[in-house]
Amino acid sequence: MATKDNPPQTGNEAWTIPSVAPDLLCMDDHLFRINYDVPEKITRQLYELYDRDAKYEEIPEYQRAYEIEKEVLDVEEAKEVERYFEEEAKRRKANLQAMKEALLKSKSTRVSTCE
Repeated sequence: MATKDNPPQTGNEAWTIPSVAPDLLCMDDHLFRINYDVPEKITRQLYELYDRDAKYEEIPEYQRAYEIEKEVLDVEEAKEVERYFEEEAKRRKANLQAMKEALLKSKSTRVSTCE
């Protein structure tokens, strides 16, 4: 496979961006954590249930332990959005301060060159 450091040998093979494994699986309108912090065996079993289009009632209780409530997901997403806006506000404030300083510097340079 071609990589950024090892370009393709033939014209047919193009470099692609690597993908990442998902961290959620939706089954019968329920969300389940998979991969990363979930044991591989549980992830595999949840995928098997997903592949056969299992209903929620068919999911064993020990696998339901990896279900997350939609409200929890909404709270996590809201916190992430809040962090983003806080960082964006800090960045804008820093940019505004830099623009003010540059403007003051350019004004003082013009005043001193006019004298």
